[in-house]
Amino acid sequence: MTSNPRLARRRVLQCLGLATGAHALGACDAPLEYRPNQEVNPIERAREVGALNTLLAAEYTLVDAYAQATSRLVAARDDSTRPQTERELAVLALGLARAFQQHHAAHAALLARTMTDLGAVPVSEDLLSYEPPAGFKPSVGNVLKLSANEERRSIIAFTRVLASIQTPNTRFVLASIQGIHAQHFAVLTALVESRLEMAPALDAARVVPRPFVASTEELGGGEGLGAEPDLAVGDAG
Repeated sequence: MTSNPRLARRRVLQCLGLATGAHALGACDAPLEYRPNQEVNPIERAREVGALNTLLAAEYTLVDAYAQATSRLVAARDDSTRPQTERELAVLALGLARAFQQHHAAHAALLARTMTDLGAVPVSEDLLSYEPPAGFKPSVGNVLKLSANEERRSIIAFTRVLASIQTPNTRFVLASIQGIHAQHFAVLTALVESRLEMAPALDAARVVPRPFVASTEELGGGEGLGAEPDLAVGDAG
């Protein structure tokens, strides 16, 4: 079996990019070795494809969930009978919902391509939709809480699947997606707990600026956090 420096480096970046979350440590346990897709045995490949299809279905469902959230937040923003503070929170939440929906759409596209590369047929987005839980009341706060709940479930699902995936490229893709879901969850829970200042002018695109932790462009995905410059630390204040 021959080594592949590019994939080895990619796995190292995966570990570094997710080391801030204890749930991601499992992604770094396997040795840094190259295993081409054709070397994965058929049973392992079938199990991998099934897991990927489950995650892809979840991504499509989240895309629809954020579409519903966007509609509810627009209605709240434009409802003059609501308190001004809630309408301002709706503006902030709306920017996040739109940005996060775009991330999940990018994740779904890359998962579908990954499945195609494995010779499998991805589940169709047309077959999936999001159903809010029973008792859900569409206030701005509840929309944020519901989004945080779904992002948390997604992180857990990706963590469990990562533990069983053997193909390096697939593990890299999942880890790079999972880290962004963790960022979504952190931002949403911060808003729910009022840890972020209510600022309607906040640029949602800068809160979680990239759709992937590490670049997945070579695999058909998009830019990662490596494209972001370091924050300046020489300011006077």
